[in-house]
Formats: sequence, structure tokens, C-alpha cells
Amino acid sequence: LPAPENLPLTRDLQRGQTMTAPGLMAFDVDGTLLRGENICECIARNIGRSSEMAAFERLRAREDIADGRRAMLEWYRPYSQATLIEYLRDLRLAPGVRSGFARLKSQGVKIALVSITWQFAVEWLAADLGADYAVGTGWSPENGIAHFWPEDKATWLQTLLETLEIDQRGLVAAGDSYGDIPMLKFAGRGYFVGTDLPQDLQHVHHWPDADISAIVEDILQSPA
Repeated sequence: LPAPENLPLTRDLQRGQTMTAPGLMAFDVDGTLLRGENICECIARNIGRSSEMAAFERLRAREDIADGRRAMLEWYRPYSQATLIEYLRDLRLAPGVRSGFARLKSQGVKIALVSITWQFAVEWLAADLGADYAVGTGWSPENGIAHFWPEDKATWLQTLLETLEIDQRGLVAAGDSYGDIPMLKFAGRGYFVGTDLPQDLQHVHHWPDADISAIVEDILQSPA
């Protein structure tokens, strides 16, 4: 991680309380920044594995998902990561992603992409969008897997906040599925862009299929 940066605080003098301005915005990827086809589905379609990928998407048990990830690496073996990344140019961004990211960066807010999908793909998307940090499931040159699970999102973000010296109240997160519950419960403020809001997330803003730039403007206009 880069050297820590201290982000500004705003003071509510009338109430005598210190409010943390948004310092870090964390986004899930599939279904949040991407709409329609997700990263793994896009790769699978391009290498003729759509039917197998559809079966993988129905898995729910962790052991089955881990096995599915290992199977995917077998599909990917004939291809370089650079080739797989080229296939990702078919992906469809959510509305307002690029303008929203530019607005966050203009205000000094750090951006992290936090996903359980393949880290090489998340890092590519982060570089394309100008995000500062990216994390996902790792894939080493020896085809080893460093699994990243939903609860790891909150743990990873906690470490990043400590490194950047940003108060937890300065973390805003956006997600779309049950896999984002740990991250959204950990964040100081959350936005859920999926259709059905989980019971555990009644405290977050529910904006189905939201324009990302609209979320950003809402954050910046009312940071406290």
C-alpha cells in the first residue's frame, strides 16, 4: 500500500462533535460497478464455457465454490491472463461509473474495488477506472488460489483504513448482494444497488440499479 495519507475532518461546532468526511469509498464489482454479465461469465463466454459457468453460479456451499474456482483455472490454463483480460472489454459498466470516480478523486476520496472474483481482473478494472486499490481472489503463476470470501472484505478494508489512518466512519461502501453484507455492515455508510435489500441491511440506503454518480453526489453533499 502507498504511504498513509491523513484525510480531513469536518467539525460540527454547534453540537461539539467531530464528523469524519468521506475518505475511502469501497465498491463491489459484479452487479455494482458492472451490470449484466459478470467477470467470470464474460470470460467463460469467450472461451466456450458458458454452460459450465451457469452451473457454477448456482453453487452456494463454500467447498463447492472453491472446487469451482479450481475448475475455472483448468479452463483458463491454455490462455494467458493478458488474453483473458482482453475478453473483459465486453463488460458493461453501470451508469455514471467514470464520472462518479472522477468526482471522488477530485475531492481526494480514495477508491477501492473489493470483490471475491479474480484479483487480476479486479486490478485491471481498477487501473482502467483510476481506482486506488483492488482486491479479489488471487491466482498465482503456479495456479495456486488465494481464496477471498465475503467476510474478508470487511477485514481487508479494516487493514486499509488503519494504513491510511482513516476513521471507520469515513468509509462508504456500495454493493448489490448477500456477499456484500459484511462490508456494508462494517462501513460507516452504505448503499445497496441490488433489487432485494437483505434484512441485515435495513440501515443502508437502498437504491436499486443506481447510477454511481448519483451515489457519489449524495455522499459528497451530506458527508456527515
